[in-house]
Amino acid sequence: MIFVSILILFLLGAGIGALLGWASKALKVEGDPRVDELEAMLPGGQCGQCGEAGCRQAAEAMVAGRLAPSCCPPGGNALASSIASFLGVELDSNSSSIPVVAYIDEANCSGCTRCFKACPFDAIVGASKQMHTVISQVCTGCRLCEKACSQGCLSMQEQAEQLNTWQWPKPKIA
Repeated sequence: MIFVSILILFLLGAGIGALLGWASKALKVEGDPRVDELEAMLPGGQCGQCGEAGCRQAAEAMVAGRLAPSCCPPGGNALASSIASFLGVELDSNSSSIPVVAYIDEANCSGCTRCFKACPFDAIVGASKQMHTVISQVCTGCRLCEKACSQGCLSMQEQAEQLNTWQWPKPKIA
């Protein structure tokens, strides 16, 4: 009796496994591999500044041609140019945005941790009821922390030129 029960369960499991294996091959949805590669290039903070819900949806819209390569403010000009070359499109010459980073006025910060919780990149460090500070190398300038700060002690400032962010200025046409 036990042997028959074990045999029935084994055959039932094998049958369901075979059915699931067939369904995974027969009902497979083919996706565009460029979307996966483009999603890997994006910052991954799901900040929504591009107008899409997240980086996956932004990558799908860029591949479809609904979004420009320069739609991601946290990525900056370097990401925009690499996305444009990846997709084989021209980068809009008006898209030169100045990179910004968050700055906390530490004299007015009460340590409410709202900015700390809002940052998807973990660029803000601090503890509850203590002063917070921003790690400028990690900050992408997505402005989510600025919206979350209820005390107005957080502002966005232009990012200081560093060796890895400096670009040769373009010549001016006379």
